Amino acid sequence: MSVISLLAPHADMAMQNLQVAGAMVHDAALHGRLAVDHASDQLVILAQASGDQLTVDEFRERLSNVQQEEQLGWLTSAGKYFIGIFQKGGEVFAGFVTGIIPTLVVLMTAFYAVTELVGEERVHGLARSAGRIALTRYTLLPLLAVFFLTNPMAYTFGSFLDEKYKPAFYDAAVSYVHPPLGLFPHINPGEYFVWGGILVAIQELERNGVVPGGYHIRVAIWYALVGLVVILLKGMLTERITAFMARRQGIEL
Repeated sequence: MSVISLLAPHADMAMQNLQVAGAMVHDAALHGRLAVDHASDQLVILAQASGDQLTVDEFRERLSNVQQEEQLGWLTSAGKYFIGIFQKGGEVFAGFVTGIIPTLVVLMTAFYAVTELVGEERVHGLARSAGRIALTRYTLLPLLAVFFLTNPMAYTFGSFLDEKYKPAFYDAAVSYVHPPLGLFPHINPGEYFVWGGILVAIQELERNGVVPGGYHIRVAIWYALVGLVVILLKGMLTERITAFMARRQGIEL
């Protein structure tokens, strides 16, 4: 009997052992990857169950059950985050109810009282004076309109202007019902959320120390000033477009 024939059974047994060891290593790598990916409590408990005599098939079956439970947990987390968006919105609204809304009511009452004390005739006379030149027609006049009459009554100030200026004034006035909200929220209370969303974010940055305290006041001031520049440019441009379209259609304004 040759040496090769004697070693052949041992070689076959060694190959079988290597295959079994390879399968065990593959299963261990798979289970380790699942533990790293998911890191769930069930996997930790399963890994610590060293006292149980588990076969590879039993271990694989338990792992499949863990995967199904984690899929249901993913759906639960998705539902939690979905409803959490609306819960956060409710918290912001509750903050408005206890914070800005009472202030807004008092501001509206105060400025309507100022309008009555000044007198409508004086306010209208000031509006006529502001509408004579383009610089004040598309800055001061929209500012007075939204400040005293608020949105949407502010657009009635256009009645003091010639027909050729009315479209441009409307464009300027309608564009200025948002920029002053940080300083005068009574101007457009129905759309305060435009500034309110910015305000909530800035105040959160202030609490975290990312920006200095009171930074939202500076942002509100610059928002109002930049808005004046924008409505001036829009008013002058719309005035030119109106004149061009009138000439093109043969309309006398």
